[in-house]
Amino acid sequence: MPLDHRAALALAVDSYAAVLERGVGEPTLLARPVTGCPGWDVRALTDHLGGVHRWVEIAIREGHGRGSGEPAPAEPAALRDWFRVGANDLLAALDRDAETPVWSFSREPGHDRLAFWLRRQAQENLVHAWDAETAVGTASSLEPELAWDGVAEILEVFVPRMRARGSLGELPQSVRLMATDADGDVVIGDGSEPVAGITGPAADVLLHLWKRIDGDRLTWTGDVAAGRDVLARALTP
Repeated sequence: MPLDHRAALALAVDSYAAVLERGVGEPTLLARPVTGCPGWDVRALTDHLGGVHRWVEIAIREGHGRGSGEPAPAEPAALRDWFRVGANDLLAALDRDAETPVWSFSREPGHDRLAFWLRRQAQENLVHAWDAETAVGTASSLEPELAWDGVAEILEVFVPRMRARGSLGELPQSVRLMATDADGDVVIGDGSEPVAGITGPAADVLLHLWKRIDGDRLTWTGDVAAGRDVLARALTP
């Protein structure tokens, strides 16, 4: 059964909003550092994610990537409400046929359809909800199939994008990525036979690729040093 990215997005938004709700009663939570986003606290992460919601909604509605929305307010209850308004507007914009033509930042084939943003926003909010929950000590587990879809998205969207931006050169070797709780495996690299492999829960593979967790939580095979070198490169923004 295909993944329901819109439902996954709504769930991730609810998880993030629950952190902000806690922040209304305990404002110091909003100052907790977000380890996966160095230099940011939960408030800064919220400013970013709420801004993304507004930017994507405008991109879908107006067909360009130049949009911006109102800045995040400082007061905790107002910040919570601001986040929810932007998320609801985004969900409404995504409530149409997945094949609807849209603008997107990706130049890869097929990424000019609403399905691109459904998937991208499900994954964006999934990881950032984990960031926020981790910062306040309430991180929940990621659904394996959705996490593995996020791994595939990195290969299909962000590796080409990082190369196009000049942030990622040609990878010197290949690494096989395998999940213990999701179907399939993927190879990232230069197209050669993999010199190393990593295995672990799909969520851990995804979070490692997004540089949220250390690779020591995964099982490595082959030339571990070469494999770590490949995965340490700028595969994602």
